[in-house]
Amino acid sequence: MARNCNGNDAFKGANGLVPTNPYPEGVEQNPAPLPLEGQQYNAAFQRLVDKIMTTFLALLADNYRSQILGPHYTLQFQAMAEALAKIQLISEQITLDFDHDFTRSEFLWPIIGALVFPAAEEKGLPVIDGDVTYRCFLRQMVRLLLMGSKESAVKEGVELVSGLDVTIIERFLAARDPVSAYTIDDQFIFDVLVERDGGTAFPPDPFVTQSNVLLVLQALKPAHTLWEYRHLFRDAFGPLFTDSMSWEMSQYHYDDLRKYCYGAKEIGGSGGETVSGLYLFSDPTRSFESISEAAVLTITSGNNAGTYMVTEVVLFPVSEDTTARAYTTSPTGLAGTALVGSGGIVRDTSQDWALAVEGEVLTFTGGPNAGSYRLDTVLGSNGGPLDEVPGPVGPSDEVRIAPSMVRVQPRMQEVATGQSYTLTVDRLRRRGYKTRTAEDASNQFWL
Repeated sequence: MARNCNGNDAFKGANGLVPTNPYPEGVEQNPAPLPLEGQQYNAAFQRLVDKIMTTFLALLADNYRSQILGPHYTLQFQAMAEALAKIQLISEQITLDFDHDFTRSEFLWPIIGALVFPAAEEKGLPVIDGDVTYRCFLRQMVRLLLMGSKESAVKEGVELVSGLDVTIIERFLAARDPVSAYTIDDQFIFDVLVERDGGTAFPPDPFVTQSNVLLVLQALKPAHTLWEYRHLFRDAFGPLFTDSMSWEMSQYHYDDLRKYCYGAKEIGGSGGETVSGLYLFSDPTRSFESISEAAVLTITSGNNAGTYMVTEVVLFPVSEDTTARAYTTSPTGLAGTALVGSGGIVRDTSQDWALAVEGEVLTFTGGPNAGSYRLDTVLGSNGGPLDEVPGPVGPSDEVRIAPSMVRVQPRMQEVATGQSYTLTVDRLRRRGYKTRTAEDASNQFWL
């Protein structure tokens, strides 16, 4: 259904005539049109024209180097630069169409599309959005054709073009059951049942989906068979209520006697923040000093809801920053510029950190460590922890932050704030809840 480079007929329709337009019609089916256009092309074209004009003007004598497009010779150079830029960009595009993984869809249709759907001129083309999506669809169709006309190929082809759950019922197999409603008259018929979300929702565009499935079935099904196509819906009936009983026992091993864990099995809050990069989780209102590697972080709100494993307790994303960065604190309202040193030490020679109070949060407004951090201990001979009474008396120009950030796996979904979470205090490295069912616990109560 196309003409080759010599003008001869490469593909003909069923009527023996060469179609006038062998390429997919419509923006949905041909999202990468042959004419080069669009914002990306225009930007590349203008950059190339400017580069060629600079080269042209550099070849002229000094008295002919105009900085504006006004003199006649600059307009001639501009026209030549635009023509050369178009030739160069077209040449670059041609080099991209060398493999099925990269070739644009409009070039794939004369090569692959017409072979997969030889009756496309009369029956139409599948409607699939996206150039890359269409290219992948064509390649998969070639693979399915090579598999042969069998149930697995037909099922995969319908799933490929519809994105729905597909069930294929071959009636000749069901007819072998003596109690089946199918008879010998159904031996060449099979059913194609599609459903979405377990049969509880309608396909997003049922008419386009049905048309696409029709074209795929005509290409893949055995020639002697017929089919019936249905959108399947299911009535769901669940129990009126559920009831269950559980019994949780907490057994803390003797290792708790040797390790101070603040007497808690987990900490949590509602101010958790997912930092840019999606591997760091922070809560400047909490100290993660008692958290160790392999602890379990559970986020219970937002798009990041899920369970993550702690791989590292972090003080700052970048451990040292020798450039003074602006900061503010809350609630005291201290401000200035400070350096970040190893071990989570913040230094500002013009600040007395003894003025901070318990729960003070420092916020860097710029730099690689931009964000909020909880202050822990004022350093120096007149320093001390901020949560002790009486607190540090100062003066001191250095303060250590509390570990209020953890690195987790796997990667979270998005940057977010105000997330509710719990974080386990890992007593024996990794310990989780153990559930026991159908266990006789009576022996624990004999005297």
